Amino acid sequence: MAVTAPSLAHKINSSSDIAPQEVHDGITHILALPEGHTRDVMLGSVLTGLLLRGPRLEEVEAAIRAATDLDRKGWDFHHPPEGVRFVGYTGSGKKSFKTINLSTSAALVAATGGAHIAKLGSRSASSKTGSRDFIDQVGATGDTVPHREMVDITAETGFGFFSIENRVPEFDRRYGGRFQAVHALSLAFPALLSPVTCSAYVYGLSHPAVGASARLLSRLGLPDVAVINSSFGNAVQVDELLPGSAVRACRISAGHEDLVFNDEVRGGAASMPQDLTSVTQHEDPKENVAAAIRVLAGLDSGQARNAVALNAALLMLMSEAVPTIQAGIDKALAIIEAGAGLDTLQQFVRLTGGAPHRLRSLLRAASSTSFLVSSASKEKAPC
Repeated sequence: MAVTAPSLAHKINSSSDIAPQEVHDGITHILALPEGHTRDVMLGSVLTGLLLRGPRLEEVEAAIRAATDLDRKGWDFHHPPEGVRFVGYTGSGKKSFKTINLSTSAALVAATGGAHIAKLGSRSASSKTGSRDFIDQVGATGDTVPHREMVDITAETGFGFFSIENRVPEFDRRYGGRFQAVHALSLAFPALLSPVTCSAYVYGLSHPAVGASARLLSRLGLPDVAVINSSFGNAVQVDELLPGSAVRACRISAGHEDLVFNDEVRGGAASMPQDLTSVTQHEDPKENVAAAIRVLAGLDSGQARNAVALNAALLMLMSEAVPTIQAGIDKALAIIEAGAGLDTLQQFVRLTGGAPHRLRSLLRAASSTSFLVSSASKEKAPC
C-alpha cells in the first residue's frame, strides 16, 4: 500500500529506517497536495526531518528522486568537446554567513588558470547577490544564450554560466522561496541540475555533512565529486572555502574516497589567515559585485583575494590544471595579482553578446574604492 504524507511524517519521528519507496511515495504525495499552508508545512517537516535523522542516504536519495521526477522527462544534456574536462560548480546556498561573490570570482580565476568551469547558478534566495545576479550585474547575457552555445563559450574561455532556475519548473512551483535553511534536498539537489555533462563536480554545502553529501552524489551518478564546507562556531555554515576557518572536504571518485585530497584542502585553508571582514556581504548588491571585481582586477588590498585563490585552487585541482592545492593557490594568487581574471570576465561578457559598458562602470567604481582605501592607509603611516 502506498504511504501517505501523514504516515511518512509520523515515521520520521521514530528511530526505525523508512523504506526508500515509502519516502519516495510520501514526498510525491506531498508535492501533489493543493498549494497552501498544509503542503508547505508537510514538505518542510519531512525534508527537515530526513536531514536530522542522520541523514540516512537511502532515505534522502529517495526524496531527491521524487523531487526530480516532476521535471526529469524534460531535461536535455549537452557534452563538452572531446578531450576537454569540464568541472561543474555550484552550492547549496542558505549559508548562515553571507559572503561576496567568492564562488563566481574563483571560477573565473580557475578558468584563467587553465580550468574549464561550468558555473551552475540562480538568483539568490537568501543573499543579496547569487551567481545569476553577478552575471546580470556585470552585463553578461545568460538566459538568452542557448546551452549548446554556452558549452562552446566554456570551452573557449574556460568559464560558462548555466542557469538552473528553469531546470525544474514544476518542482520550483511547489518549492521556490519557501526555504531559508538547509534540509535533506540540500545535500545533493542543485548539483544534479546541470544541463551539461561534466567530468567532475565541486559542490559547496552549508552543512557539515560533506561525507554524506559526496557519497549521495556518487550514488546518484556523479563520477568525480568534491563537497566542501566551512564553519566557525557551531551555528555558522558556509558553502565555500574560507581561509582560517574549520574546513571540511570530501572527494569521491569512481566510488572511492580520496583522503589525500581531503587533507590537502584542509591544509590549504589552514595556511591562510582568517579575515572574515574582507569577504562579508555588503548591503548594496552592486557593491558585492564591485568587491569581486576588485579581486579579479588585482585591486583588492585585503584578504578577499586569499579566499578567491583558495576556492580557485580547488577548482583547478579538480580540473587537473594543477597537481596540488598549494600549486593551485600559488597560481591563483599570481593570476589575481596580474588582474588576469578580469580579462577572462571581459571575454565572457563579449562572447555572450552582453553589455561591456556595465562591466566598465563597475570597474571604475572598484578602482575608485580601491584608491580611497589606499589613500586612507597612507595617511595613517608614520612620516
